[in-house]
Amino acid sequence: MIEALSLADLESYDPHARRHGDEWRFLCPRCGDGKPRDKEHRSFALNKQTGAYFCHRCKEKGLLKDNWTKQVFTPRKARTARAIARVFSVEALPSPASKNKNVSESSDQAKALSKLEKMRARMKNWQAAFADSPAQDYLQSRGIDPATAKAFGCGYAAAWEHWEKDTAGNWQLRGNDRRVVFPVTDREGSVIAFHGRAIDKDFIDSPKISKGDKSLGLFQMPNTLESEVIAICEGPIDAMALYQSGLDAAALIGTSAGAWVPSALAFRKVFIASDNDSSGEDCAETLAASFQAFGARAVRLRTEDCNDWGEYLEKHGGDALRAFIAQQLADSFNIGKPIAIKNTEIVSPITEDVFSPENESGQMALGYLFAAAEKYGDELLLSMPTTYAYDTERELCAGVVSHSKGELTDAALKTLTDRFIDAHLHANSVSLPWTGDDVPLFLLMLKLNGKRVESVTCNEIQAWIIREFWLRKSPEAEFDTMNL
Repeated sequence: MIEALSLADLESYDPHARRHGDEWRFLCPRCGDGKPRDKEHRSFALNKQTGAYFCHRCKEKGLLKDNWTKQVFTPRKARTARAIARVFSVEALPSPASKNKNVSESSDQAKALSKLEKMRARMKNWQAAFADSPAQDYLQSRGIDPATAKAFGCGYAAAWEHWEKDTAGNWQLRGNDRRVVFPVTDREGSVIAFHGRAIDKDFIDSPKISKGDKSLGLFQMPNTLESEVIAICEGPIDAMALYQSGLDAAALIGTSAGAWVPSALAFRKVFIASDNDSSGEDCAETLAASFQAFGARAVRLRTEDCNDWGEYLEKHGGDALRAFIAQQLADSFNIGKPIAIKNTEIVSPITEDVFSPENESGQMALGYLFAAAEKYGDELLLSMPTTYAYDTERELCAGVVSHSKGELTDAALKTLTDRFIDAHLHANSVSLPWTGDDVPLFLLMLKLNGKRVESVTCNEIQAWIIREFWLRKSPEAEFDTMNL
């Protein structure tokens, strides 16, 4: 009798399976050895919802071990919650809307929480063992800096266990090997799965094995999805290679994204950096459609001479990858791209000559600035002035003059405004220098109903924006400006 398969078995054998709704296509682990590993040879069809499978080549059919339990109807929200650790046979807490749960279900919930906590505790132990470990050495040999690996939460499993059932149906330890372990976290940053990669030539089963439902999360750093530009790639090493090259990145550990990922990337700039193969192209096409549905600007990021970004780092080196990423940021999103401004002479005062009601270019830039002030509030308005912030202020004013003369495009003017906003949002960073003597500063005193609201040192545009912002909120506000 052939032993039944599990979802973990299939994903370990073929991490790049094609996923279209409930139907997933894998290379068949029964007859797949020796065949090309491409989409044309994925003959093993799986219904993810029911667990039923059928190989169109060897005709084997059956039901996944994960689906042997009695099937009962569960509301959609509860099904999503239960998927947290299906490979562990773990049941997550049901939806709060579910009522009248019996004692058996309560017991399953307790077991689910217990196993999930054990999984997280194991990941913490592996992370604690990572420093100066063979796993750290392995990643360094691949070009990944230890600080990067630590920031992503990598771990070291000195004895990754491989279990199998004997003829009597009892679990037996088959053996263990050494692996670097990558955590998979959900939207809140909680570990819900992990992925182990063998670091020695001798390993058991597959060099890449996942535990837990990795499709529900990402390999990511905290707050990565809050970045202005994010790259979504397949493998953990790819994500770390891109991060070291100046691009925030997260890995799917596969080719499918959880349902929450597109909404988390809404209205952001996204590089789809999946592998340079047929599965990667299919993945990119699917992700682009889902990301764009939430207003994201999705751009395909690929390199012709390498299959993935870890390989690019090893083949060309860190400097080449950084230069490549910088060029892609400039070409795709105008980030870091020099903008030729013909007229840099700014007449004073700025508020009257540059942002006057008659100057449509100035009003366009103001529209962007006020939208940012509404969104970011004090973080933008009351930031410390720096030399960099002042430089972007002068650049923006010069850009408005050039735009009003037809010498600068709308996109270029918006880019200059974005740079000004970004400079003020990051002005409190200790890495940025304080203003020098050549930067004109103002002390702005805000009063409301005779009481001081705020006193802030600022640059000229910043002072004007603050005044206008408060006047829109409180027409009776009073302002005193002192040139420092």
